[in-house]
Amino acid sequence: MITNPAIDDYVSGLVPERSPLLMRLEKEAAEENIPIVQLASAQVMRMLLLLHRPKSILEVGTAIGYSTIWLAEAAPEAQIVTMDIDEDRLARARANIEEAGCVSRVEILSRDATLGLPDTYQFDCLFIDAAKGQYRTFLDQYLPLLRDGGLVISDNILFRGLVATPDEAGKRQRPMVDKLLAFNTHLKERPDLETTFIPVGDGLAVSLKKSVSGA
Repeated sequence: MITNPAIDDYVSGLVPERSPLLMRLEKEAAEENIPIVQLASAQVMRMLLLLHRPKSILEVGTAIGYSTIWLAEAAPEAQIVTMDIDEDRLARARANIEEAGCVSRVEILSRDATLGLPDTYQFDCLFIDAAKGQYRTFLDQYLPLLRDGGLVISDNILFRGLVATPDEAGKRQRPMVDKLLAFNTHLKERPDLETTFIPVGDGLAVSLKKSVSGA
């Protein structure tokens, strides 16, 4: 945890009750150790989308469709493209998204997200929640497809708090922690992005893509 567990439990308890489907997916993810966006982070994302009202969203990292359904509920006018490379999880995601009643608004791609998409795709919001060591690649691939004024939401950018204390990372974790450190610094320094870092869940970075003129 990156916050006091008691505070995290309290804040999570203030999140309004979800649909039975979402609560079932939360239970499945916990039992099967499937990484999904943490509840408090999902609620922050929901508020951002309610305010921003995007018409098109790209999600990098589908897993079992949990966050896809959150996005669809928070942005009821949006068309969503979501991609993942894990066929088994995508099959489950398709079933869950269909059960949620939003399959007509979601394009599900079985695709290596590092390969990018054609520039015929354009989006108002980009949500990055896939391989943490590839975040910079994902940003480079998809930021050109994001319209000026669009949002970039990156999950897990504090990675259990280890970005603040990288020497405490294990031997296998340290390369990923170093890449996330570099990614966060890159977000901070990019002149075409205005970014804030939020210590909620496992850490969210929320970036606004500035117009070409910088206005």
